[in-house]
Amino acid sequence: MSYTNFIAAAGASNNATLTTPLRETLAGISSSTSLACWIVLLLPQLIEQWKLKSSEGLSAGFILIWFIGDLANLSGALWAGLLPGVILLAVWFCIADGMLISSYLYYSRKPAHKHHHHHHHHNDATAAAEEGRVETGNENQPLLADATTGSATTGTKRKSSSRRKSQRRDSLASLVAPEATNIWTSYVLPLAFVLLAGFVGYLFSSHSASNVPEKPPVADEPMKAGPEILGYLSAVLYLGARLPQIYQNHKKRSVHGLSLLFFLFSVFGNVTYAGGILLYRNDIDYVWHYLPWLLGSLGTVFEDMIIFLQFYVYSRHNSQHGSAIID
Repeated sequence: MSYTNFIAAAGASNNATLTTPLRETLAGISSSTSLACWIVLLLPQLIEQWKLKSSEGLSAGFILIWFIGDLANLSGALWAGLLPGVILLAVWFCIADGMLISSYLYYSRKPAHKHHHHHHHHNDATAAAEEGRVETGNENQPLLADATTGSATTGTKRKSSSRRKSQRRDSLASLVAPEATNIWTSYVLPLAFVLLAGFVGYLFSSHSASNVPEKPPVADEPMKAGPEILGYLSAVLYLGARLPQIYQNHKKRSVHGLSLLFFLFSVFGNVTYAGGILLYRNDIDYVWHYLPWLLGSLGTVFEDMIIFLQFYVYSRHNSQHGSAIID
């Protein structure tokens, strides 16, 4: 995810003799798409926490390590003296982290929602008990009742029980098996919009660059030790940030409170980020130079695949458990 450090290294090792116009175009589109993913990355998780009024699904360790990684990223951009737009992007990462941390702390300190939820279930249980007592009848009533009345009462109770069970099944099905239209609007359209925004962004940036007089090539200069160290540090931090979240999901056997779209944006952002590096050049010296950022991005994709597997396994387990309770 260390996009700013990637740009810092790109300025230090630009060698046009080892690339082609087609590779430059593909690398530019890929990098622009990655940038679009990073800009909107945290928004789905913020929306998820706002909808649930809870942050219990997110690991505190995940947020903290991620934030430190973005701080290292910003420090590297400032240290290397990168372009203002690149520094602003690094600042945006930290601002988005601050919003996520604020949301996490705000909803972590609000027990009212949980209390209300518990009170609601308590009232439901009390009402069910009262209903059971009413349906059972008074023990002082005669043991012999009219047969017709008894049959009608039994039929009414069966219909009521069947109706409640059907409503619970429909409610559970809507939670664990969203309709195709919901998948389309919740995941496919946002991803397509971000990919399109990345492509359009590249077209605008390339058009603007074509109107600027070309500067004479400069000799390759080694990257400063400070930004390079921060590049390695941010890569390690981004790679390690997923581990607390994976462990928490495993411990709770649940991914409730996590936004699937957040991790989808992360995968698309990291894949296109690595593509922006490898499509430009793939000679051994170049790849070795970018190795920390490649390891950080592709390693994060591997960890996100583990989280996707947890989404599948735990959602399926919860749906089967809910069906067993209903039956």
